[in-house]
Amino acid sequence: MAWFKMIGTALIISSMGAWGLSGARGIGRRTEELKELRFAIAFLEKEITYMHTPLTRAFERTARMCHQPVSALFMESAINLKAGQGLTAGEAWMQGIKHLHIKSNLKENDLEILATAAHHLGMSDSSDQRKFLVLMQEEIKVQEEKARQEQEANQKLWSYGGFIMGIVIVLLLI
Repeated sequence: MAWFKMIGTALIISSMGAWGLSGARGIGRRTEELKELRFAIAFLEKEITYMHTPLTRAFERTARMCHQPVSALFMESAINLKAGQGLTAGEAWMQGIKHLHIKSNLKENDLEILATAAHHLGMSDSSDQRKFLVLMQEEIKVQEEKARQEQEANQKLWSYGGFIMGIVIVLLLI
């Protein structure tokens, strides 16, 4: 009987610890995704401004350059633009944002910054798009800094908190 209690105790503490570590990893992933997103927007800006690449191809090249889940935004936008369903660049971009929202750890504030691009992509000349994309990179950098501060403040809390919560549950059951 004591073995069952010991095994149950170990399972509770380890599962709650794993839950806490998973939450801590999610906080860290958001910071990485914002950094990846900022670099991807910079790449897109150069594709549009200097290479004068058509938007569909620029989205595809940007998707190949970056990692998941950020690449999903650009690939989904390119697919929607290529589909020939009469979507504007902004509508295709919003579809990509919806796809990114499902796969990423980004918060609503981060996605709102991306959504502002829907009104500018493909609607003006390359110099205006460049100005907007540079501004978007700066806004993403601010979000990245906030995420880094949040990560520093909350990552240890999540990591240790899971194990502590498991111990508290075990103590309450005893």
